[in-house]
Amino acid sequence: MRKFWRCHVCNDIHYGIFPPELCPTCKVEFGYIEVSSQEARKIMSISETTMSKEDFVAAIHRFTKMREFNVNPDQERVEMLTGGVFTCEQSQGLKYCPCRMIERDFESDLSLICPCNFLQHDTYKDKPDGECWCGLFVKKETT
Repeated sequence: MRKFWRCHVCNDIHYGIFPPELCPTCKVEFGYIEVSSQEARKIMSISETTMSKEDFVAAIHRFTKMREFNVNPDQERVEMLTGGVFTCEQSQGLKYCPCRMIERDFESDLSLICPCNFLQHDTYKDKPDGECWCGLFVKKETT
């Protein structure tokens, strides 16, 4: 069962079955403690920062490094999709994938945050070009 974990040094919040051994923010080892969802949400709302679309696109490009997929080379499509991601964030509070329907159940909707876990979906596994649901990510060409 997934739980919320908080780094006792920098207040980084992690949601998962186990906490990370190394905090990705402050690099302290074994610094996470389990916290309630209310405490985690309160901490996250205090430390809320806004991210520009440009920063988000740069982050998803970094996300694809050393992975089997790339950001779609169609810049117009990427612009449209990231606009949808930010529209979801403004209306729903999180960067949900714009092509997926949220259920308004926090636990199940977490899997729809962009980038969602698209590698497990048939649209990625079965299509020759290997696109995620919305086409933001595509399989790297093999040579």
